[in-house]
Amino acid sequence: MGFRFRKSINIIPGVRLNLSNGSPSLNIGPRGASVSFGSRGTFANLGLPGTGLSYRTRLDHAARSRGGNRTASNPALRQSLEQQAAELMSAVTAIRNIHELTPDPRTGVSWSELEIAYLQSRMVPFNVPAPERPEKPEYLLLPEQPGDSDGVSFLGKWFESESAKSERHAENLQRWQQEVADIERENMLRQHRYLQQRTTWAEQYAHWKFDAEKHEARLATAESDAQHQFCTDTAFFESYLAGVLTETEWPRETLVTFEVKPEQSTVLLDVDLAEIEDMPDKIFSMNARGTELTEKSMTQKTQRENYARHIHGCLFRLAGIILHTLPFENVIISGFTQRISKRTGYLEDEYILSCKCSRRQMASINFAGIEEVDPVEALGDHLIIRKMSSTFIFQPIEPLTLKTG
Repeated sequence: MGFRFRKSINIIPGVRLNLSNGSPSLNIGPRGASVSFGSRGTFANLGLPGTGLSYRTRLDHAARSRGGNRTASNPALRQSLEQQAAELMSAVTAIRNIHELTPDPRTGVSWSELEIAYLQSRMVPFNVPAPERPEKPEYLLLPEQPGDSDGVSFLGKWFESESAKSERHAENLQRWQQEVADIERENMLRQHRYLQQRTTWAEQYAHWKFDAEKHEARLATAESDAQHQFCTDTAFFESYLAGVLTETEWPRETLVTFEVKPEQSTVLLDVDLAEIEDMPDKIFSMNARGTELTEKSMTQKTQRENYARHIHGCLFRLAGIILHTLPFENVIISGFTQRISKRTGYLEDEYILSCKCSRRQMASINFAGIEEVDPVEALGDHLIIRKMSSTFIFQPIEPLTLKTG
């Protein structure tokens, strides 16, 4: 259902989703200094780029083991734990409040500034590198099914009862089945995203070749003709917007497809949203004695609420970036995600959110107090298509088009 538009790019992540070692994890922070969340724990990652030197430490269990046997807190330990808890929760909050990074469209690029950039671009040779063909993904191997003796202790070989043996084997099987399900889902996602990337690459290459040929032809055009063509040069607007989007940091490597319609003063954009399974699901704090870092699972409703706020924030932020970059009047933006289809059993794209944001309505937002804005309610003031329950469960929709918008 995705890939409706002519221009496709990947937004490079600043907050990154890692898909390796059998389970997804979310990295928050720049390369060389980040915090990662995953099913295997929470880690701090430090490194010096270009040196090969790196340091990795576990934040949740490591802190717990350091302080677990203490009856009174050590001031230095308490301070360290407070800082770690604050950093972890700050990272979770950054995902929830991604809309706070939205630029104010009123301070964006003007028509005169854009025209200067356009005329300058007409005077230089085409130097955009050709898009690189994506590499095939490495698929994760399924773990071997546990045997009857897996996990048994040395003494258990001689003294373990039949009931204890059956219970241990059942637990091993349950863990194994969950690992298999996780890996199969991960491999399915990798294959699906690889096919998306191949389709994107083919489209990118075709457009790159077309733009290169068109640019060379423009060099022979007089400046007066260039000024006349400026307001209708779709390729220029799309290239300019793509340059801004590729410099934008995002929570995960994010695919967006878009098309600029200068004659309608509108940009149409689709974005591949995160799945709810990729969101942080823990709350971190220090215990009352100040001796260990604790983690507590969020309620399902809190997870769904955070997810709803995040995906609305993604659309809100992208709309703000577009209106800040191009002096157009409207953005029609739709978000899709990958779900197992109940009709076919295969992983398919499903749109769950679609909105038309106008410059006039975005100008009513108090960007100086953006932290007070709820993106779910803010987008609700625009023309929006969504089927969201009171408990933040989303159903598939038909996205807006230029005609319906």
